[in-house]
Amino acid sequence: MEPTIKKGDAIFVKEVAKEEIKINDIISFVTKENTNVTHRVIKMEEENGIRKYTTKGDNNNTEDKEKVEYSQIEGKYEFKINQFGIITKMLKSKITLIFLVVMIILISCYKGRIQKKKIERSKKRKKYEEELEDKK
Repeated sequence: MEPTIKKGDAIFVKEVAKEEIKINDIISFVTKENTNVTHRVIKMEEENGIRKYTTKGDNNNTEDKEKVEYSQIEGKYEFKINQFGIITKMLKSKITLIFLVVMIILISCYKGRIQKKKIERSKKRKKYEEELEDKK
């Protein structure tokens, strides 16, 4: 079954040798405008001794205008995690980071109070047991 990569999905790619890239493989590459793109290889050809790949997005009607050279390729598609990109995007937000820090501090304080109460109860129990022993 062919993967359907949607906006918000996190994809994982594996570095491969140029000989391992074949037609219909999905590759991630960096464009000359420094944008990361993940598209399918639809054609391979040699131009002036350099292998170039023609790519096309599965939901696009036409192939990409620029051909991709091996040096631009980040890797070949391995697998994806649905909607994981949304989590990473949220973690880049200052508000989310502040919220997480506050939550960690609150949880630490709460655990500290519970631990303190356990110690106090243990001391009271020990004192009570000592008083019972003295009465005997």
